[in-house]
Amino acid sequence: MKSRGIPLALGISLLLSGQALAAGFSCVAPVQSFSNREKMSAGDFSANVLWKDVKLTRNSIGYGPGADRQYELTILDGQVYMARPGKDGEIRVRNNPKPNEGAAMLQIASPSAWGLYGELSEIQSFDDLNFELDMVADDLGCGEDVLLPFKISGHARSLTWSMDTHPPRVVTSRDQDVVILGLYNRNQKSKYFMVKGYNLHPHVVLTGKGWAGHLRDLDLAPGARLYLPAEDGKSSQ
Repeated sequence: MKSRGIPLALGISLLLSGQALAAGFSCVAPVQSFSNREKMSAGDFSANVLWKDVKLTRNSIGYGPGADRQYELTILDGQVYMARPGKDGEIRVRNNPKPNEGAAMLQIASPSAWGLYGELSEIQSFDDLNFELDMVADDLGCGEDVLLPFKISGHARSLTWSMDTHPPRVVTSRDQDVVILGLYNRNQKSKYFMVKGYNLHPHVVLTGKGWAGHLRDLDLAPGARLYLPAEDGKSSQ
């Protein structure tokens, strides 16, 4: 990831969509959290949850490594992406998890609806993305107890993403329509597996290719749309 220090608010400030900042959004949303960090730290990535025990809705998002790191797991709008490297640079994705397959770690948020918070100006790095979400949480008055699922729909001029599998793979893609999804949290970073040094854990779906994985860095064009869980349950997707 690039490190640019403290981004300039003037350069990447959130462009609001005409409504009051805090209207219709909550700072804390329910998250199903499955993991055993002690076991995983010892190198045991066996399943801590099976798909037959996972509840998804059409609004669900989620992320985590598959059992035994067989695939990188991303969930967008209830659709499961199980990605792993193939031969000769190929990327293989399945969307049909079997009931007795599982995940070593899985975080799932299933809000009743998503609401449009606003449009983003240019985001040129992971640091910028973290800074934008810091500003959103502050503008909402969330404090340290924030647990905020998010989706961002836009166009990436470039992005770096990865699959934490056996073997692992890091991919750089360019000129892609994307949806970035994940959780933003400040006070339980270990539980929700925030990226070290940041307040978020983002995944990305490359919508034109059907690929998905863990987001490492990005250059996002202006105009990307930020969605948060809608407090009143009314969708504006």
